[in-house]
Amino acid sequence: MKFLLVLFCSCVLFPLSGVSLQDPGDPDSVVNEVDTICFRQDSLIYINDPRHTFSTNFNWLDSSERTILPSPEFYKTRYQEGDLMYKVVDNWGKGFDSLYGTRNLRPILHGVAYRGGANNYFHESKKRKNSNPLPADGIDNLCEEGFSQSVYLYRTNFDSAPLTHSCNCSNGGINQMKYAQYDYYDEQHIYDMLKIVYESAINDSVGPVYLHCWNGWHASGYISALILKQFCGMSDIEATAYWDLGTDGANTSPRYNSIRENIKNFQPYQEFMLTSENGERICPPMPEIIDSSMLFLTVEHLAIVPEAIPIGTIMIMSNVKFAPNSTTLPAAASNPDLNYLLDALRKNADLKIEIGGHTDKSGKATTNKTLSEKRARWVHDYLVKNGVYREQLTFKGYGHYKPAYTNRTKDGRAANRRIEIKLLSKNRGNQSLLVDESPADSSSNEQQLKLENLPTSEIGACIILDEVTFEPGKSAITDSNSTQLKNVVGLMKENTTMMIEIGGYTDKSGIPEKNLLISQDRAQAVFDFLISKGVEKERLTHVGYGDAKPIAPNKYRWGRDKNRRIELKLTAL
Repeated sequence: MKFLLVLFCSCVLFPLSGVSLQDPGDPDSVVNEVDTICFRQDSLIYINDPRHTFSTNFNWLDSSERTILPSPEFYKTRYQEGDLMYKVVDNWGKGFDSLYGTRNLRPILHGVAYRGGANNYFHESKKRKNSNPLPADGIDNLCEEGFSQSVYLYRTNFDSAPLTHSCNCSNGGINQMKYAQYDYYDEQHIYDMLKIVYESAINDSVGPVYLHCWNGWHASGYISALILKQFCGMSDIEATAYWDLGTDGANTSPRYNSIRENIKNFQPYQEFMLTSENGERICPPMPEIIDSSMLFLTVEHLAIVPEAIPIGTIMIMSNVKFAPNSTTLPAAASNPDLNYLLDALRKNADLKIEIGGHTDKSGKATTNKTLSEKRARWVHDYLVKNGVYREQLTFKGYGHYKPAYTNRTKDGRAANRRIEIKLLSKNRGNQSLLVDESPADSSSNEQQLKLENLPTSEIGACIILDEVTFEPGKSAITDSNSTQLKNVVGLMKENTTMMIEIGGYTDKSGIPEKNLLISQDRAQAVFDFLISKGVEKERLTHVGYGDAKPIAPNKYRWGRDKNRRIELKLTAL
């Protein structure tokens, strides 16, 4: 049953200095010094509109004062913020008392944006259903802490929440916090939220933003991952790992695969780019030690950061989907998971895996066992056909005995008709970190192998010339970065019909316009070098992409080093 809050208000006459309500027909000179204050059911007060509220202890005499909002450094120190997984307020709403009413509150950007939930179910005095916006004390406490806005990422029951709330700040003066509802899945709403965060990031006079769902896990984590890609240069792998870590283990449903894909597909908006200095000031680090059991590890991780995948890890190939009773896949060549697995195994001959086939629980156990083995065998044969050594592979059918999802729903049964990859052995590296943040020292043999594979690749295939490196702002070809280019010359002369595009890139330091010019200069320098060594210019094109398409996070020095690069794209054979 829904009730209008007005019907459940108690109203009293209260003298308000400097605040008056006037009948529109009264003369301008007549001022009413007594107003009616009403109490909402949740104990917040209002004068005219129950969706524009005030703290119960609001000091009306100070209503003309404006608060001076603290800096990001103030909040970082006040909340003792550490890495991105640090909880200022825990799952039960405990921790920093002045933020009671929130739940699982964590920093996204120091002093700029925070994520979390609403403490309704675990509330000590006003417990209610979890599917609600912030309770009254959560709204009041965020306001007193100087937050400029709170955003509710669901719609349920928001029609009863205040749209603005005025309070006396903990550091003095008046703050009016906005409370808005945005849909986490809506593209325009995502843009609007990024704009709100951007305004807080570039202007210390705008207080922090709190983006929350119910628990502080899924929707708030999704928006936070996009914010970190936008403002901190997080890579796709880092951002999806961040989302998984922030779910506190509640990340096993197949429906969450779409969230991971959306995170990877998000492209930052140029108009909301921060300078490197601002990013370093407000971007928290990922945890130094990551529990891989909390992550949803995939074969994409195996292809990009094999050093971070522990032996024994099982990775579900979410994009390898079998129809009922089917043992083959259509369009295998364009399947992203199969391509990631091929890439991982080709680049790392030390990797050995088990291919596990699975079914849903429909049908007989013996039939399902045979069906699952045929699925695993099909993937095995596909990998061998495409250049993977047989010694790297084993396969096994598990039937329906190891469901990853419920068999009670259609989606769950479809997800259980799957292939899992188990990592059996590899060269051991540092198993405590998600990624190795030291600059890569790629071997020339691995790079030569990539170059040799280019003529047999599909049109559009790209390789990164890891040995062609540039100092910040520089584009010259030197003795130290020309060795790999000489290998390119040899490859072009051996394959006389091959044509390539030379792509130049920069990191995100500096202004975009200048970065575009530097990237063009780098591509031009490689173009000129190849021609000087006898490659026909008709077979070459060159283009500068500026700071677009980073392959590593720009907030780290090693990431910026990687992003100052040259890529070769196969355009014709």
